[in-house]
Amino acid sequence: AKLNCAAMYKNELLVLGYSNGVFSLYEMPSGTMLQTLSVSQHELRTTAINCTGEWLALASAKLGQLIVWEWQSETYVLKQQGHFYDLNVAAYSPDGQLIVTGGDDSKVKLWSTS
Repeated sequence: AKLNCAAMYKNELLVLGYSNGVFSLYEMPSGTMLQTLSVSQHELRTTAINCTGEWLALASAKLGQLIVWEWQSETYVLKQQGHFYDLNVAAYSPDGQLIVTGGDDSKVKLWSTS
């Protein structure tokens, strides 16, 4: 699988997203793998980590789907199809209350995390 995206949290966590829908989470700087999970059958195009380091936002490109994963409890917080075409970008607001996504459908969407 091809590495498509990466995000880092305070030099403590690194999340990598791959072309096969798998993400991997590593503790830094040791590089210890914490989790690897397949969350989609389609490529992950972007990853983001919220301001507390607890939630990972993952964008499944072909599905136009936003996936939010709480890695410590290993549960989905959100799994929503939001874009008609590929979802390409996702980012948290500085306070972690919103996630913004953008896709090939030329739309920007805001998602509440509360």
